[in-house]
Amino acid sequence: MFADLFPLTDAGAVFAVLLLLVLVGPMLVRPLRLPDLVGLIALGMVVGPNVLGIVSGQVLIHALGFVGLLYLMFQGGLDLDLEGFVERRRASILFGTVTFVLPMLVVTGVSLAIGVPFLAAVIIGSALTSHTPLSYPTIARYDLARNPAVTASLGATLLATVAALLVLAVASAGAEGNQGVGYWLLFTAGMVLYVGAMLLGVPRFTRWFFRGLGQDREVRLTYLLSGMGLAAVVAGAIGIEPIVGAFLAGLAFNRFVPDGTVIADRVAFLGRSLFIPAFLISTGMMLDPVALVTDPATLTLGVALVAAEVVSKWGASTVSGRWLGFTANERGLMFSLSVGQAAGALAAVVVGQELGLLGTAEVNAIILVIMVTALLAGVSANRHAPQVPPPGTEGRSLGKRVVVPVSNPDTIESLVRVAGQVAAPDSGAVVAVNVLPFDAAPEQVRANRELASRAERAALAVGSEVNTSVRIDASIDGGVLHSVVEQDGTCLVMGWEGQSRRRGSLFGSVIDRCVAISPVPVLVCRPGIDEPTRRVVLVVTSDEVGFGHDRGLVLAAEVVGRLTRQAEVPSLVVTDLPEDELRHRLDHRIRPSEIVTEPTVLRALASRVREGDVVLAVTPPATSRLGRGAHRVAQAARGRTVVVVVPR
Repeated sequence: MFADLFPLTDAGAVFAVLLLLVLVGPMLVRPLRLPDLVGLIALGMVVGPNVLGIVSGQVLIHALGFVGLLYLMFQGGLDLDLEGFVERRRASILFGTVTFVLPMLVVTGVSLAIGVPFLAAVIIGSALTSHTPLSYPTIARYDLARNPAVTASLGATLLATVAALLVLAVASAGAEGNQGVGYWLLFTAGMVLYVGAMLLGVPRFTRWFFRGLGQDREVRLTYLLSGMGLAAVVAGAIGIEPIVGAFLAGLAFNRFVPDGTVIADRVAFLGRSLFIPAFLISTGMMLDPVALVTDPATLTLGVALVAAEVVSKWGASTVSGRWLGFTANERGLMFSLSVGQAAGALAAVVVGQELGLLGTAEVNAIILVIMVTALLAGVSANRHAPQVPPPGTEGRSLGKRVVVPVSNPDTIESLVRVAGQVAAPDSGAVVAVNVLPFDAAPEQVRANRELASRAERAALAVGSEVNTSVRIDASIDGGVLHSVVEQDGTCLVMGWEGQSRRRGSLFGSVIDRCVAISPVPVLVCRPGIDEPTRRVVLVVTSDEVGFGHDRGLVLAAEVVGRLTRQAEVPSLVVTDLPEDELRHRLDHRIRPSEIVTEPTVLRALASRVREGDVVLAVTPPATSRLGRGAHRVAQAARGRTVVVVVPR
C-alpha cells in the first residue's frame, strides 16, 4: 500500500512535507540544546531516498536547496560590515590565508595517507578548505555582525572560498587535460571582468534603479533576488562557482540594504523561513547512513576527514585569533563560522563525480563531514555568542541611522532628502519620527501617520531606505531624544524656520533643548525653495575655528563631502580666513571647487548664493541656542536650504 504512495511525486505534497520538516526539525532538537540546522539535516536524511524514501530525487527540493545555498552566501555578502572589513582587511587576509593553507595541507595529506589518488585528494582538500558560515544566523541574532572577529571571518570566507574553488578548477582542468596557457588566460580575464562589473558597475546601476523604477519595496525585493540569481548564473557561465557570484551580489547590494530596515528584514525572513532550511534538508537527503555503517572504508575515510578538517580549522582559528588579539570567545566565533562545510564541499562533490574521481565512498565521507561540521558550527556559536558583548555605538559613522522628526507637511520632502544624502555614503537608513502629546486625538494620530507615509515615499524616491514611527510622549523634545536612543541613531536632522525667537513649537525652543542634550550630532535644517541640489556652500568664519571649536568644522566638512558625493555637485567655501589656514584646518577632508576669502562673510555669501545651493554653517559645540549668527546666515542665503551643523 505505502509502496505505491512513496516516494511522493505530487509537487503540492512534496512542498507540504518540506514545510512540515521546516516546522518540526527545530522543535525536535531545541529541547536537546542543539542548533536548528542539526534537526533539519537529520530529518532530511530520514525522509530521503537512503532511509524511508518518502521524498526521492525531487527537483523541487533540490532546486529550493540550491537557492538556499545561494541565499546563505548572498546574505553573508549583504551583512558584511564593509567599513569594518576595510579597516580590518589585514585580519581578513591573515585569517583567510591561514584557514585555507592549513586545512588544505592537512586534509590533502590525510587523504593521500589513506590511499586516495592524488587528484581526488586535491579535490577533497579544496572541498574542505573553503567554508560556509552556517552559524551566521545565530551570531546575527546576538547582534554580533559588526564584531571584529566576525567581520574578519566573513572576509576570510570570500578569500578562502575563492582560493579553494581555484584549486578545484586547476584540479578539474588537469583531469580533463585543459592545461594550456590560453585556457587560463581566458579564465583569469573572465574572472577579473566579472568581479569588476559586480563591485563597480552593479552598485551604480542599482543606485539609478532605486531612484527611478525601484521606489516600491516589492520591486526592490524582486530586483535584489533576481540580481542574486543572475549573478550566480553568469558566474557559472564563465567558469566561476555560482556561490561566489551570489556572495559578490550581496557585496554589490550591501549599501542598499541597511541593517534594521524593512527591506533587510524581508530579505532575511525569506531566507530563514524557507530557502536556507530547504538547503539543509536537501543536504541531509544526500547522506546514506547505511553505507557509513556497513562499509568500513567509507566510515574510516569519513572519520579521518572529519578529524583532519576540524583540527585544522580549529588550529587556524586559534593561531589567527591569538595573533590578532581576539578573546577566547571571539576565537570560538571564528571557529564556528569557518568550520561549517556546505557550499564549496558540495561543489567539489559534484565536480569530482562528473570527472569520475570521486566514488560513493568519498561522497558519503564528505557528506558526513558536512553534517558533523554543521553540528559543531551550531554548538560553538550557541556556546560562545552569548559571551561576546555586542559592539557599542562609539565610532559608528554619521549616516548609519539618521533620525528625522517630521511634523510640517511643507518641509518633509526637503528634510528627508538631506537626511538621505547624509545616510547614503554609509548605506544607512533614514528614521522618520512623528512625536505627538499624550492627549493627541485619534484624528491627529491618523494625520501624522499620513505624514510618516509621505516621509517614507520621499526617502524611497531619493533611493534611501526608511523606517517610520509615530510616537506618543510627554514632550516633543523628549520624544525626539528618546527616539534617537531607541532607534540607535547616529545623527539627528531637525527642521527649522530660520529664526530662534519663537517658543513652544518644534522649530523654536524645542531645537535648543534637543541641541543641548542630544547624544549625537545635530543638523538643523531650514528647507529652501529649491529641490535639486546643484552646489554645496560652506560658510566658515574665524569664530568657528577658535580653541575647542574645530569639532564643528570637522563635522561640517564631513557633511559637505557627503552631500557633494551623493548629489555629484561641486562645493564652495566662503570664509574670512586666509586660504592657507583654511586648507590646513580642513586637512584635506574636502577639496572645494572654489574658495572665496572676504572680510565680510555674510555679504560675500549673499552676493554669490544661487539657485540650487545648500548652505552649511557651523555652530560651536558649547552653544545652547542657535543664536543670531545662524539666523543671519539663513537671511543671507536668500531662501536657499540652510543646514546648521552642531557637533555632539
